[in-house]
Amino acid sequence: MVIYIEWGIKMIMGIDGGGTYTRVAITDTDGNLLSYVEYKGSATIKKDPNAIENVSIAIQEALKKAGCAPSQIMGLTAGVADIEPESDLECGRKLTDIDGLNCPKQHINDSIIANVGALLFKPGIISIGGTGTKTLGITESGQYVRNYDFNHYAPAAARMLSYDCVHKIIAGETDDTDANLITAVFKHFDVNDVSALAKLGAKGFMGNYPANVKHFGDFAPMVTKAALRGSRIAKKICCKAAADIVTSIRLVGACFESGTIPVALIGAVVNSEFIKAKLSKSLALEDNNKNYLLVEPAVPPVLGAVIMAMQLCGIEVNERVLANLYTVEVQYGS
Repeated sequence: MVIYIEWGIKMIMGIDGGGTYTRVAITDTDGNLLSYVEYKGSATIKKDPNAIENVSIAIQEALKKAGCAPSQIMGLTAGVADIEPESDLECGRKLTDIDGLNCPKQHINDSIIANVGALLFKPGIISIGGTGTKTLGITESGQYVRNYDFNHYAPAAARMLSYDCVHKIIAGETDDTDANLITAVFKHFDVNDVSALAKLGAKGFMGNYPANVKHFGDFAPMVTKAALRGSRIAKKICCKAAADIVTSIRLVGACFESGTIPVALIGAVVNSEFIKAKLSKSLALEDNNKNYLLVEPAVPPVLGAVIMAMQLCGIEVNERVLANLYTVEVQYGS
């Protein structure tokens, strides 16, 4: 039995719907956290047939934890992977079409809520590297610029590191430094040798795209850790990922007027010890009179969604609200 908070109290909902997790936060209008849920299930309709169910479960759990009826939510913003302006908004609306949740709703790409959370609407760049990868900047004039706009893609998503690793092992591009990594690959894919791994690969590995994204994505931390331990192919893969991310940041940075540009890194891949160290070193080198300053995100993306939902409702995001949001601790999975 759910005991609801006093009926007169209105609340705000933020949703961060990624390719692996769906995160939902509910706050009051002063930014005090009432509930937070991290549900292991994708929110991307294009890639996961259970996306609508995943988001519904996460929302219902968050409402229950907050002791909140759907009608008490006065506004929500959902940042969802793969949603772009105009083209996929109907997909976004389906995710939050829940009985009683009839408040004003905003559905946008998850990189935008990440940028708002990290930089609080100030000019700067975020680079996301986790289940997916994207670099997004907000210039001094308020223009959104993505590396995608340059037809550039940094293949540094979790699954991409693992794909590269497995392909190199099957292709025989390894040496003695890779022995432990190869053993870990065999264990993860439940095979005994390279021949069996090759046969599995020839059949498409896990059989379908969503299953491959998950299985290969889950192995990515082993690749970044192997790079730290000296695996030659892991180091090569991670160095390339870092270099591609740096290129994406500099492409976006070229559209800024300022000589100093704050950059926030978001996601388990881009924040892994080996890759972060490599790209930090590269960014420290001056590029066309640009100085890229690595900064910690102010708040996580799901709270960026809360901030945008407050604005949607006409709530002033003042120093008191921000101070309350700064104290919120939410745990993000990989």
